[in-house]
Amino acid sequence: MPTLDELAIDIDANGSPVTMQAEDWFVCFVPGLRRQWWHRFAHAKHKHVFAIRMVDDHTWLLVEPWWTRLMVNVLTLEQAIKFLRWGAAGHVLKVREAVPGRASQMRGWSNCAVLTAFLLGRSYWTWTPDGLYRRLRGDAGVEEVDLSRFLDGHFRFIANMIASDALRFTPRRVADTLDDTLLGVGLALMTALSSASAIGLRNTAISDASPFGDSAASYLTLGMRRTVDRIRYAMEEARRRGEIGPCDCDAAAHQFVAMLLGGFPREGSLEPRPLQDPEELRIHVLSVVAVFLRDTLRTDAAHVAGPTAEDNLAA
Repeated sequence: MPTLDELAIDIDANGSPVTMQAEDWFVCFVPGLRRQWWHRFAHAKHKHVFAIRMVDDHTWLLVEPWWTRLMVNVLTLEQAIKFLRWGAAGHVLKVREAVPGRASQMRGWSNCAVLTAFLLGRSYWTWTPDGLYRRLRGDAGVEEVDLSRFLDGHFRFIANMIASDALRFTPRRVADTLDDTLLGVGLALMTALSSASAIGLRNTAISDASPFGDSAASYLTLGMRRTVDRIRYAMEEARRRGEIGPCDCDAAAHQFVAMLLGGFPREGSLEPRPLQDPEELRIHVLSVVAVFLRDTLRTDAAHVAGPTAEDNLAA
């Protein structure tokens, strides 16, 4: 085996091979999910504590000190919502971890409060979730978190990102045909809706068990409206050029997006699904554009009917 000198690993000032920046954690002080004999001696809403933080817009890192092991997992948005829902039943603090920290392993009993304090680099001598809550509340920079307000803003951000991705397509020329525009916008929309962020927001929106579902559905609908407006504008330009006859462009735009979403996975499962194959997406969009232009827009444009894009998203 090589010696430490032979390994020649560079370390930072804290003795770590990799320098990491301090992150903000949501520290959740919660009631128990199962009744325990000792719960009668604990704070009503602070019987347990765990920590969770956002890695990116659709991925969360969970540190959950169970009785039998320390659970450290990467979660999808819809999985994180389950833990955040639990957190909303108690109190949530936003706490920045201390790097390199001031805690010590010489603490003895490693229960949830002790392990969470150690994660945060705190040197508190407290063994209960409520004791940790009171100590953290006294720290400078620690904030009480309103999860509904935070997730409301997070859902808005994801929905706007989806809409922006869907609207990245712009016609190469002013004279581009409606076929080309619908194909480009349709591909961009379906690609955006197949992202992990979009699937997470959509699963949250259709989950009856989530108290945040209505908010997720609302922002997803608003984000989709931007795409519908872009398609409506393209149809109005095509009508002005004489490429299509008179029609209700707004209703037609809703119909086109509804047809696109008809082939999008709509199962109620909250498990993450792999992204669709790009070639499958292209074939789906090509077929929708062909059917829409042939059977809807150019043959009976004045009587466009059917479910709207918002109806398909909420279904």
